[in-house]
Amino acid sequence: MSYIKVAIGLIVNKNMVYITKGKYKKNIWEFPGGKAEKNENIIQALKRELLEEVGIIILKFRFFKYIKYFYSKKKLKLYFFLINQWKGRPYSREGYFYRWTFFYDLKTSDFPPANYSVITSLKKTLFCSNIFYKNYSDIFY
Repeated sequence: MSYIKVAIGLIVNKNMVYITKGKYKKNIWEFPGGKAEKNENIIQALKRELLEEVGIIILKFRFFKYIKYFYSKKKLKLYFFLINQWKGRPYSREGYFYRWTFFYDLKTSDFPPANYSVITSLKKTLFCSNIFYKNYSDIFY
């Protein structure tokens, strides 16, 4: 069984993160993103998925975290990217429930197990950036 490559966007705006609910399991929150297509690299997949799902064009982002995760019937390579500049207003183009939430309110129990370490790292990164960076965008390329 080969790995499925998945691009995931952590869309951040000051102290808030954009999350969606109901794509695969209605009671689980997730970050927007999706599988890379056959001849697509992970950056192309990220840009395409966020345009399709959330209606934004990514302007500024950086790689955040890579995780290999095994579910019972599939193996995933998850690529997480922090996104802090985009064109358009994020909304659910595919009809899923969405919201902006404060990063410190994210609870691992509300997300798929593959996201647990990402949420912990995200809280640390955003907390530290809010303390030490005059301009939050300084942590981005």
